[in-house]
Amino acid sequence: MLNRRLLRIKVMQALYAYHQAVGADFMLAQDRIAEAFEPDLNAEVAPDRRQLEGQRKLGEARFREWYRTSEAPEKTDDKAVDAALNDAIRYFQDQVKKDGKFFAGQLLAGAESIHDQYLHLLNLPASLLQVLEDENDREARRRLGPRENALDTGRLANNAAIAKLLANEQLQSLTIRRKLQWLGSEELEALRLAWRDEMSTNPAVLAYLKGQPLAAAGLATADEEGDAAGPAETDAEGPDATDAETDETAEATAAAPNLAASGQEADYEADLEFLRFLYKDFIFRGVELPRQLEIDDLNWEENRPIVRNLVLKTLKMLPYAATEKQELMNLSANWADDREFAETLFQQTLADDAKSEALIAGSVQNWDVERVALLDKIILKMALCEMQLFRGIPVKVTINEYIEISKVYSTPKSKQFVNGVLDKLAQDLAASGEIRKSGRGLLDNQ
Repeated sequence: MLNRRLLRIKVMQALYAYHQAVGADFMLAQDRIAEAFEPDLNAEVAPDRRQLEGQRKLGEARFREWYRTSEAPEKTDDKAVDAALNDAIRYFQDQVKKDGKFFAGQLLAGAESIHDQYLHLLNLPASLLQVLEDENDREARRRLGPRENALDTGRLANNAAIAKLLANEQLQSLTIRRKLQWLGSEELEALRLAWRDEMSTNPAVLAYLKGQPLAAAGLATADEEGDAAGPAETDAEGPDATDAETDETAEATAAAPNLAASGQEADYEADLEFLRFLYKDFIFRGVELPRQLEIDDLNWEENRPIVRNLVLKTLKMLPYAATEKQELMNLSANWADDREFAETLFQQTLADDAKSEALIAGSVQNWDVERVALLDKIILKMALCEMQLFRGIPVKVTINEYIEISKVYSTPKSKQFVNGVLDKLAQDLAASGEIRKSGRGLLDNQ
């Protein structure tokens, strides 16, 4: 399920994109000043190019000064320069406000899209069966009949676990409403290649299709990440012999349905374990399908563990006795709280930007804060915001989380830099009362 670290990463990415957009807005605002003093080639009187060039440079210099200090610019003796400057400032502020709203929305959409990715992958077996049917039909038409050595995929087509998954009412409803079928030509081509080059040649897949039991098929009943359980054990011994006080014929008649059910359940568990195997080895670890998923979603590598967890836990929730009304996994145990956490962290980090910038500058000795990598500054500002705003999160947890994020997303030396700056600032802010922690299990400022 969704965790707070992934939310922090989404916020960090949104803030980074926002700051990149602000840089672009700055350049566009400067371009507006330059355009205001472009010589009019259609004017009756030839423009004074030297004067226009001087006005442009003055307007741009005053705009940079305003951007650096955030102080309202004083009027000059040149009304044209003042007008161009005020126009650039208004344009810049409007664009920055729009960017803030846009990237806040993108942040939440990016988090919520993980649930759609999960549902999208639950629909993959249906498309795989369709691909196999199409391939078999195409081969039969081309050769005027099936090949003698054609791979018999009947067991996969009749996989009871796939049928139960696809019959789930919630999955059907959400798939139609959100258009989450596997319909894209590139997706289907990746699925064909995955079947042709990876699945159909895999010894475990071939053994399963030949009807061999799981042990012979070589399917692992659990993987290193502990996401899957082995098939349920079934009782094939029938009634206990010590209870044979009734008529043997009646006992056999009563036992027959139980034995049949037991056999059906064993077959179902074998099908379910094979379905788990397909997901683990070819969708989350294979070549063609992971490559396509990464093309479709630039954040697939960071989203993958969450989606994988949701998919495999869903399969655990579909035992033999499960019905079509079985509820699917939610993105989060409490999405409302997680959503508020992400939104607040994003908005407050922006609101406290100047304050956090000053704190970082004061803590970095013999180092110009302007030389600190943008991503490192964003990580530090988010951590400072979280330490001061979220009283239920221990300071040490916050520091450790952002150190771990810096290891993956920033420079090799960033973790030491982030650790040192945050440790010093946390002590200073706790001493000044800016950091106050409260809640069960939390000591003041710990």
